[in-house]
Amino acid sequence: MKTYEFSLVYALPRSDARAESYLDALFEAGCDDAVVGVAVPGRIGLSFMRQAASAGAAIRSAMKDVRKAIPKAVLIEAGPDLVNLSEIAAAAEMTRQNIQKYATGKIRTVTVPFTPPVVTGSPSLYRLCEVGTWLQTHAKVKLKDHLLEISRLTAQLNLRTQKERLASLL
Repeated sequence: MKTYEFSLVYALPRSDARAESYLDALFEAGCDDAVVGVAVPGRIGLSFMRQAASAGAAIRSAMKDVRKAIPKAVLIEAGPDLVNLSEIAAAAEMTRQNIQKYATGKIRTVTVPFTPPVVTGSPSLYRLCEVGTWLQTHAKVKLKDHLLEISRLTAQLNLRTQKERLASLL
């Protein structure tokens, strides 16, 4: 068994529902390994440290537990997925300045361009699974344990969730 760290953010069944009213149900459903955030009205965020045989098993079991506690909650986002350069640096246990050098092509020993951002702005956002793979392949830098595995799955989950949300509009 390995321990996987990830987060799930849900929209509550009713936007006027108080997230605090679900805390006991979440605990009883098996989410006792999560820190629960209730700061945004109509939303509930869970930051898990779940033990499982695989990242997929960890995420699936967490989602099943949340569904048991809050049957009509709708998944909005899973993480880690979109990250800024500071978060990439923390995941790679490097300085932000060093990651910035990779991102801007200032490391002379690396000739392959850095992964482009998903969102360009201030800050720009990158998919952790893309950057992590790039770092491992081209800079010989590894992310913290299991982070690449979990970020691949959360990226897939987010893309599927976004596709479903947009399907009715397109």
